[in-house]
Amino acid sequence: MRIILLLMLFGCWLVPFTAVAQERERTDSLEQEVRKLKAQLDSLQRILERLVSEGQDTTEVRDELAALRAAAQAAAAGVQAGADTTVPQESRTRDLSLTNPEISVTGDVVGYYTVPAEGLNRAGAVPREFEFSFQAPLDPYTRTKIFAAYHQDVPIAGLPDSHGHGEGEGGEEDEEDGHGHGGAFEIEEAYVYWVGLPGAFGIKVGKFRQEIGLYNRWHTHALWEVDRPLPYQVFYGEGLMQTGAGLTFPSLTLGPSTQTLIVEATAATNEVLFGEGGDMSFLGRFQSFWDLSPAMYVQVGASGVYGRNRDEELTSRLGQVDLAFRWAPPNRSLYTAFHLKGEWYYGEKEIAGEKETGKGTYLQLNYRANRRLTFGARGDYVYGFEHLLDTYQVVPSITWWQSEWLYIRLQYNFVKSKTLQGNHTMLLQVVWAIGPHRHENY
Repeated sequence: MRIILLLMLFGCWLVPFTAVAQERERTDSLEQEVRKLKAQLDSLQRILERLVSEGQDTTEVRDELAALRAAAQAAAAGVQAGADTTVPQESRTRDLSLTNPEISVTGDVVGYYTVPAEGLNRAGAVPREFEFSFQAPLDPYTRTKIFAAYHQDVPIAGLPDSHGHGEGEGGEEDEEDGHGHGGAFEIEEAYVYWVGLPGAFGIKVGKFRQEIGLYNRWHTHALWEVDRPLPYQVFYGEGLMQTGAGLTFPSLTLGPSTQTLIVEATAATNEVLFGEGGDMSFLGRFQSFWDLSPAMYVQVGASGVYGRNRDEELTSRLGQVDLAFRWAPPNRSLYTAFHLKGEWYYGEKEIAGEKETGKGTYLQLNYRANRRLTFGARGDYVYGFEHLLDTYQVVPSITWWQSEWLYIRLQYNFVKSKTLQGNHTMLLQVVWAIGPHRHENY
């Protein structure tokens, strides 16, 4: 009880002491505010005395910013009054770059080691592609793109080259160069296209990679593997690139999907599909794009090509369907992503009344593990036409991006056909680019 009474007495003594301390702190704070206000008032008083001593009117509010603007306008008027307006006074130094196109250069070198089922092992390296890109606006309504490239086929055991010749079928020239895949320089694309047309139509004229499949529009250096899928090589070589015109109709949006229709009319000059020389060919493509979520989309498409070569009494037809799925978190797409793509082809050729058919398909997986490292795998199958009968191919690959301008890829190709038990090829690819074109995808 004594202890309790002592604590109560101490508490009664402490409460008024605490209240006094808080009141003193509040008083000190108010005194500081009063001192600040007094200092500001003294400063304003000194300014007012200076203005009065200079004879300025302090009874009106003056807008200092307006006064400065008025003074600047008066000075500018005085300068213009004394200038010679008969001579144009303008600089065109900034216009010099407007007349120059955007120029890019891409290099693509591949080293290989082949182990064919029949024949000798071979090793070497080829300058697979050196591409020069020129892009520029012509006026507010048109743009142009020109791609000139040197190409050389990469030898893969068991597969034909881009001209449809099988491995080792090139004749005497094959024996001289050691691999039978000579290089060539060509204008890969050179076309003009219109933008901002009424009704959102799109038109392009010239030589261009046509709208068939998922990868025909992609340039070689931007592919996910060293080589294109096997059906591409069998049905139209390294790409369907012909001269003519293309029309893209306005996209139609239905709920979460967008529909696109494209038609093209070109000269039938693709050697693999139409032989040497031809008449006209026609292409149509329909594709539907679906947004499933902010991180996922699906695209389905179908294409058809028809063309004739009267000199060889050849009529060619090619049909194609494709499916593409992509998953990539919106804020992490540079670090992780997954792609699944596949296509199916059916080709038909009538030569002097005799019909020849072929079919092919592929499935491709691509996974980005981080910003630098990407893993890929592709499986191909073709049957028909004269060069490949019942042929399979498996293609795993690893790609390391040193930067946006350079990547290195290691790839393995295993090819097995009805006549050959197994062909093995190891490929090491280095691709680099300068300029704004870099590694353009479509």
